[in-house]
Formats: sequence, C-alpha cells, structure tokens
Amino acid sequence: MKFSKIFSIFILILLCIGTLKSISIDEYNCLGLVLTQFGMNNFIPNRVNATGQIEYCLPFNIITCDTNESVIGLNLFQFLTYGVISASSFTCFPNLKSLSLQQTILSPDFFYTLPSTLKSLDLDGCSGATKITSKLPPFDYFKVISISSDTFTVYLSWIQNIKYFHFSNYDSNYPTMNSTYITDNENIENYTTIEIFKFSTNLIPDITDFSFSLVEMVLGNSFQSSSLNNLTTFSNVIDFKIWYYTKPIDIPIQLLQLSRLQNLQININFKVPSYQYDFSNLTSLSILQLMDESSNNNNLGRNGFPISKLPPNLNEFYYGGILKKLPSMEIFKDIKIVDFSFGQINDTLKDVFLPTTYGINYFYFQSNTLYGTIPQSYCNFITDFSTNTLTGEIPNCFTCYFGDSEIGLKNLFANNKFTNYDTQNLCTSMKPNLLVNATTLILYGESLGFNGKLIKTNATGSTTFTMIQPSSYFTLNLRTTNIFAKGARSLILTWTVGSEIRKFTLPIVKQAPVPANITYSGIASNQVEINGEFFTYNIQDVLVLVSGIDCLVTSTTFNQIKCKLTKGLNESIVLPVDFIFVDIIAGGNKTSVYVRLQETSYINNKKCNPELCTSNTYCNLNDGICYPYLDCFSDCTINNAFCNHGNGLCDCRNNCSNAGLCNGVDGTCSCNPDRLFNDCSGIQCPGTPICSNHGTCDTSNGKCKCESIKWVGNACQDTQHYVNAITPSNENGGKVLLFGWFGSTHSNASVIIGSQECNITSINQTVIECDIGHGKGIVPSYVYQNSLEWSSQTMYKYLSTQLKCPNDCTSNLNGNCDTTKGVCVCIGNFTGIDCGSYPTSNPSDGSGSGPKTNTTVDDNTGSGSINNGNVDYQVSITSLLEIGFDGSTIKEYNLTKLWEKPSNINNPNPNIHTFTQTIEGNCTITSTIEEVSKDKKFSFAGIDFTVSGGSLKLSVQILNYPYSSTLNTLQLRMKSSALNYSTPKCGSTQDDEKVSIDSNGFTNENDNLNYLTITKNNRKLYGRFLSKMLSDGRSTFTTSNIISTTDVDVTVALNLPHCDICLLDPDFSILLNSNVKDNEETCEDETKDTKISTTTIIAICVSVGGAAIIGAAGYLLYRKKFVEVLPSSKSNSKLKKLNVK
Repeated sequence: MKFSKIFSIFILILLCIGTLKSISIDEYNCLGLVLTQFGMNNFIPNRVNATGQIEYCLPFNIITCDTNESVIGLNLFQFLTYGVISASSFTCFPNLKSLSLQQTILSPDFFYTLPSTLKSLDLDGCSGATKITSKLPPFDYFKVISISSDTFTVYLSWIQNIKYFHFSNYDSNYPTMNSTYITDNENIENYTTIEIFKFSTNLIPDITDFSFSLVEMVLGNSFQSSSLNNLTTFSNVIDFKIWYYTKPIDIPIQLLQLSRLQNLQININFKVPSYQYDFSNLTSLSILQLMDESSNNNNLGRNGFPISKLPPNLNEFYYGGILKKLPSMEIFKDIKIVDFSFGQINDTLKDVFLPTTYGINYFYFQSNTLYGTIPQSYCNFITDFSTNTLTGEIPNCFTCYFGDSEIGLKNLFANNKFTNYDTQNLCTSMKPNLLVNATTLILYGESLGFNGKLIKTNATGSTTFTMIQPSSYFTLNLRTTNIFAKGARSLILTWTVGSEIRKFTLPIVKQAPVPANITYSGIASNQVEINGEFFTYNIQDVLVLVSGIDCLVTSTTFNQIKCKLTKGLNESIVLPVDFIFVDIIAGGNKTSVYVRLQETSYINNKKCNPELCTSNTYCNLNDGICYPYLDCFSDCTINNAFCNHGNGLCDCRNNCSNAGLCNGVDGTCSCNPDRLFNDCSGIQCPGTPICSNHGTCDTSNGKCKCESIKWVGNACQDTQHYVNAITPSNENGGKVLLFGWFGSTHSNASVIIGSQECNITSINQTVIECDIGHGKGIVPSYVYQNSLEWSSQTMYKYLSTQLKCPNDCTSNLNGNCDTTKGVCVCIGNFTGIDCGSYPTSNPSDGSGSGPKTNTTVDDNTGSGSINNGNVDYQVSITSLLEIGFDGSTIKEYNLTKLWEKPSNINNPNPNIHTFTQTIEGNCTITSTIEEVSKDKKFSFAGIDFTVSGGSLKLSVQILNYPYSSTLNTLQLRMKSSALNYSTPKCGSTQDDEKVSIDSNGFTNENDNLNYLTITKNNRKLYGRFLSKMLSDGRSTFTTSNIISTTDVDVTVALNLPHCDICLLDPDFSILLNSNVKDNEETCEDETKDTKISTTTIIAICVSVGGAAIIGAAGYLLYRKKFVEVLPSSKSNSKLKKLNVK
C-alpha cells in the first residue's frame, strides 16, 4: 500500500512537469542580464522548476508574465550602480508592454529607442533621460518624475500620441521644472485627445487642437504671465489643477470662463484680493478647492471670504487657508460638502440654511477657534465641530444619538468646552411624522437621528430606512415592506440607540383624532388629559378648546394629550356638568366631541351635539362623534382639491406636484420653498428681484428668459458686454476709447490689448477709456468684467505715425506717397490706386479712341455691370453671415436675386436705383446703386477717395439685425466677375483671354485699405477696401479678406463688429486699363462710336446697418460728410443704361 501511494505521487509529479510552460531561453537569459545590471538578483525568490530554470514568472511585483510565460511587465530599482542603462537592455523582450524604473541612470535617448511593443513607461527619480527632445512614441501611459532641473522646451506635437502624460519634478511639495511647453499647430496632425496631462511649464500652451479630460499644471519659477490668455483654449478640460508658488497673483480671470470644468483645484501664492471672485459662470463645476500658498497662508482670506458667487451646481467646496471670520452660510445652501478645517477661524457659528431639495450636507469646522454655542439650525446637517472653543449645551438633536457607536457622532464635538458633552439630558426633542404614497413611506420631523439603520418598524419585509436629510427626513421603500398587513392604520417605529429603545406609534392613514376619555382635574389646577389615538408628537400642531377656552398643550404623543386651561370654566359649575364641546385639532385634522365633563369622562354611549349632526351625518354613540357620510370636513374644491370619500379627507391637486405636503383637512398644499401655485407645480426663478428685472420667469422649469441678449446668467443678473467701435492710440501709445455696451456693474473690470493691460481711467454703460503703452499693427483686444469676457482678434490696430501707400505707388516714376493720408499722388497720366495704370483716353470728357463703356443696372437681380469692348465686369452682393465668437458660421442668408424695388421711394435722380430685402422679420437690407457720370470726391470715416466718372457706386445698409449673441458679428460677401461680353477682337492672344487675380495688397496691413487687381484682355480691375467703418455712428478699424477665387471671379468678405447700425463704406473700384490702340477700328463695338473712354471705374460703396429715413418728399436721403446717396424710384424691372463718352 505504501509503495502504491509513492508511485502515484511520482506519476502525478511527472504529469505536472510535462504540462508546465517554461520561459523562452532568450528571455530567460535576458532577464538574468537585466537583473544583474540592476543589482536585483537577490530580490528574486530562489525557486527553480523541473527544467532547472529560476521561476521568474511567479506572482510578485518585479516581473509580470502572460499565460505563455512571456515577459510583459518589469518593475525595477537600480539597487546597485552598474553603469548607464540603455533601452537596448529591453529589446530582447518581444512582448514587453509595461516598464517601471526607479532611481536608475538612463541613457539620454532612452525614451526613443525602447521596444515598439511598450505601451506604459513609468520613471521615478531617474537621471540621464531628463528631457524630451523630439516626438515621443505612441505610449498609452508616459510618466516621468525627474530629479533634474534641466532647461528644455517641449512642443505639443511631440506628445500628441500620448494618452496619459505626466512629466514633473521629484519635489512633492512644488514639483516645478524649468521647462516650457509650446504650441506648434502646423505640426499637429489632427485634433488630439489626451486623457491625462500633468506637466510643469514656464509658458501656458495653446491647446486649441487638443482635448484633455484632466490637466494638472505646475507653473515654473520663470512663468510668463502673458500666456495666461491661453487658458481660454482649455475650454474642453473637465478636471483642472494648477500650482504656482513663486510670487503672489490673483486667480486668472480666464479660469472663471471655463464652463465645462467639473473639478477645479487652485493652489497658488494668492495676492490679497481687492475684490470678491465670481465663480457663477462655471455652470458644470462640481468640486472647487482653493489652497492659499501665500506666506503664512494668510493672503486669500485677509479681507474676509474672497468669493461673491459660487458655481450654481457646486457639490463640494474646500478652503485651504486662514479665514478670520465666517461668511454668511446662505451661499453654501445647496452644497453637499463645505470644508473650512484648520482655518484659524475666530468667530461664532452662523445659522445654516436648508438646501433647496432634501439632501445630506456636511460641514467641516474642525481645528479652528470657533466660540459661542451651536445654533439649532445645524440639526439638519452632519458637522465636525471638534477642536474648537465652543461652549454651552450641545443641542438635543445631537446628544440624542451620542450612543450610536456606528457613526461616532460624539467624536464630532470633542475638544470643546460644552457643558453636556459627557453627561447628556434625556432625549426630548424627537417629533416623528409619517406620510405614505404609492411606493414610499416618508418619515419626517425633528431630531430623527443620523443613521437610518437605527430605525425599525413592526411591519414585515425589509425595514431599512434611508436618510435623505439628517435628523429630519428618511424614506422606506414600500416595494420591499408590507406596512398594510391586516388593515393596519398605524405603525410602530423604534429607535435603538446603544442600550436605549425609543418607541413611537404613528398613523399611516389620514385620520382625525379619536379621543377615548377626557380627564379634568377641576377648577383649582385646570389640567386636562385626553387619551385616545391618532394624536401627534408635535406640540405646535395640536390645539385643544374646552367649551371655547384655550387649553395650553404641555405634552402630546400618538395616544395622549395633556394641556392646561388658560382660564377656569365657570367657577359656579359643579361637576359633573352638562354636555360641553371639546375640540381637538392634531396635525391639521379636527375632531369635536360633546361630552359631560367629569373628573374622568369616558366617551362611551354618549350623545352627540344635535347642532353638529345634520341630515348628512350620523352620531356614533360609542365615541360621541358626528361622522359625515364619507364627505370631507371642508369644501375641498375651494382649493382646487378633491374630496376622498373613502376617508373624508381632501386629496390635494396633483398630489402637490410631489413638491410639498398636502393638508387633508382643506386640500391646501404646503409647498417647498422654491415652488409656486396652489398645487406647487410652479418653480420659482432665481434672482432678487425675480430674474433681476431683466427677464421673465418660466415657472414650468424655474428658468429666467432674459429680455435681450445683453443680459445673461441664471437670474439675468450679468451684463453680456461687447465692443462695437474702438478709437485706438498711435504706435507711441496713449488714450484708447472703447464704445459698446458694458452695463452698470463693472466688477473686476480690465482691458487687455495685445499682451498689455490698458489701464482704465473711466467706465460707464457705453464707453471705456483707458491708457495703453506703445505697440504696432493689429493685436487682439479683450474686455473682462463680472467674470465675463469679450474679445476680438482684429478690431484693434495701432495708428501708424506715418501712413503707407498701396504698392508704394508702383515706382517713383508713377507717383508719390502722401504719408499723412496714405494716398498715392500719381504723376502725369498714371492712374489707379497705386498709380500702376496708364489710360489712353481722358475719363472726364471721353476724348480719345477705344471701345465704348456701358454701365447697366439689372432691376430683376439688383446687380450692376460695366462692359468695355469684349469684357464684362459684374458686381453683386451674394450673402450675409452671422459669425460666432469662435469664427463659426451661425446663420447665412443668400441675397442673390432676391431684391425688390420699393414702391414708396420716389427718387428724382434717374441714375440712382434702390433695392431692398427683409430677413428675420424686422431686419431690412437696402442696396443703392448710383451710376456716376463725372469724377466725384468722397470722405468716409476720415479717409478721402475719388470715384471716377463712368462708374457704378454701390451702397448697402443693414438695419436691426437680430444677433443670436452679443459676442457675434456680421460678414457681408460680394462677388466681382470678369466675363467675355462678345467675341474677342483686335487679334487678342490666348493669354489675353485669361483672368489674372493679384491679391498681394490684400493683407490688412495698410493703414487705409486693402486692394487687389483682376486683369483680362489688357483691362485691369482695382478693388479698394477701406480699413475704416462707422459702427453706431463711430469710426472704427475693420478688416476684409478674400473668401474664394475661380478662373473668372473673386468673392470678398467685409467684416463688421457687433453693432445696431453699421456703416461699411469701402470703395471697391474697378479700373479698366485698355492697351487697345486709339486707331484700331477692329476693336470698336457695333455702335462704331470711337469717342468712348477706355478707362472706367466701378465703385462699390457698402453701408451696412444704415438707418433709412423716408421724408415727406418721398425719397431717401443719407448723407455721409460730402457724400449723397439718393435712392431711385421703382422702374418696372427694366434695364437702365448710361453711355459714357
């Protein structure tokens, strides 16, 4: 038998050995070398398998293998220094996925030469490889905690393929590095998502092309504050933590605009705030932590609580710093966790406020110097008062549950000076009540405890109560509990607190009080005792009248009421007396009995008061009570309620919308504080006054509808400011005027132009005046106030001290530049914006020879055209766009071929044609085309220019455009086309037929204009776009840009700010410079009229947003300095032609 057992074990061992998988010999040898390099051979258990190999793949924390005994993870520590570790040490592991190294000397190129299978790299306290020098491999996890302080730069394109990126210093207190992260959008392949981004930098990068879930950013000792504006690109970040200790700063206002943040932790060296911070725009924020890292942690709260408004949906607030006084606790009304621990607060406790909806809220005040007593309002909260100097008695609502060892409530009051901390009074403050609906048993009242597990019922099934609000509101799921067994009308609840058991009987149906007997002590003491059932534990809910005399209630339970008459009954009365009324009201339910008052009056076989028992009721001789025949005690319909004939109580309308308590006696709802109307269906909107008098309340959802886009916020309390015109300084700096809408509240107002702060000297509802330093060119502009931001990338341009001319006037032989106006003064017969054309005829009198020029206005399409020889130039307004603050198109309106000629305009000038369109109901667009026969000078917004004879001048007015947001702007688009009008003549070549478009002058860098040229058949078009416009009557800088070009046309966009009346008046002039010889008859058109000028101008002058005034004479007059635009009368949709000779 013994031999048989040994043989069986031997066979089993052989079978096991036969099924074991061994690590490959290459990986086995490689592991031996790696462990030797790290000096870690002694850390491996000395266990070998049947083949004699060390069992490296046993489950421990150094080596991880997959099911095929291949190494997939290493966790190594350079215990002994055997030189530099290079990435080649790990290339012999074909399936290595995770590598973690501590305190290791690495080769500088370590990051870049690791096996391609590696997805997770974790380096802690290593040296050698301490900086990123080029694009990293696509790790899923890349973490480096460096001991180096090397200076280096990281381009964001280098980390765009990393999912988890963490690169910081080994210092756990302030892990800063001398590194800088720079955006290089041109090298970023596509929109990139990095889940976690933890780094230290001297420059906040622009992360427009990235999406991060969590960002932890440590600002270095050489931090450049000008990069704070890049925080606006963090708009998709959900979880953000920032550290900066070097010098005191304010909370960056850009942080207060990141509305998608859910978790924000600010750990900075705070300045002493000069104003309170407004966090109300962070509508998604759930957790806010402020950690004051200033000297002695004393700056943030030096002037009191530094916050005026918290985020509307905040759940947790943590304050780390010194705060001498507590703020009003109303600001924390709906926040679940408020932590002021270790704040050196030397103050009394302020009353707290119940949240809008039931919930469990926590306050942490431990380790301060709070003094005084605890207000009763804290009974509905879980609060840590430990280690303070509080005195007096701890409220009974707390001491009732000091015996609950599970939650350790007593510990929250330790280390104070309370008089009843060790010796508590009896629990006398409990006042439980029950409500029942279809699915839930609701236990509400006072001093109900802080642990639902303490409460049990005599019902069957699961009876675990859930705490909804401490001490006052608990629920029990009726789907798992049977409280209606055997027609039960009441329920017994017991609280077991330590060794003490407290029992209460509570009704679960609507029931008027049922008295069983009444005892009267006599006139000497006037004590009355009523025994029965369906009374209440709440003294304030009980009223007793004996023969009309108040009986002051001294105690009450479900079964007994004790009271004392405020004055004696008629002293001549000798007991027993005649029948008298005793009225009992408990919990809003009333019972009247008619009894013979004796020293003990048992209500049994007593007669009822005949005055109470009408034909609709009957007298119950068992209790002397008149009961209705299932009718309610009051007219429920008065309060839009319904009589429940099953119990004679009113059912409130809509069950009080589940937002209040129903009074079954009269059918009235006691609504929650934020609910409205008699059925609690309305929801009150925020604001004091409601919606701040800047909007209307939608009571269906409790949200304010602001009266205009100028007001924002959940209570329409904030001004959504904007700028519609700027008067800039010159390049030397100086005064700046910003016009627009800024409201009457200017909390924390600031203006940033470029990278400089413009020091505000005055501000009102419509104008900000500030002083700026020197600068040059077009720079971004920002206006911050009330935690809101307005910005523009193009509205501000420093005025040049010397103005440049287009194309430098071609050459000094063509023209000279007037640097005071930025206008070319052409020499001789040279002409054009840049003096680059040479006409062969006089444009004023038509002398000379060449093809005839005709101008045409099409009444059907509202477009204008001008033709010369075999070339036809057409000009039309194509579309109007509303542009969002991010450059996206919000709305686009096609304006092509939708023009109508108004019948109410009678213009005496036949050369002026007026067209209109209406969009969005009340927005009118008016286009006016004037056929100009003689040279005409214009002056607009301080710029002088001339439109030559033989031109079309086009103006556009847009009035009352309904913007979707004050941050939005407009863009007007126009198209100019060069088409063949007839068969080419004069022996023109194929190259002559091509359209050439030159946009080198279209840069927005010239002080007065942009321009472009279009050439076809030796005829050149000059497009001139002024850089000034009138916005609500004020001159301001504007830009234009080319949208698209084809072989025959070009589309140009004119950019407008946000304004109610915008006047944009560029001179879009087309100069046709013909090289056709004067005597070349074959170039004549069919009229054979050779006295036609070969130089013609099409001028398109656009006025956007102009208000039209129709006078008694019946025509429209709009005057801009020396310019007149006179709309024409309606002309029955036929073509008007003007021959210029």
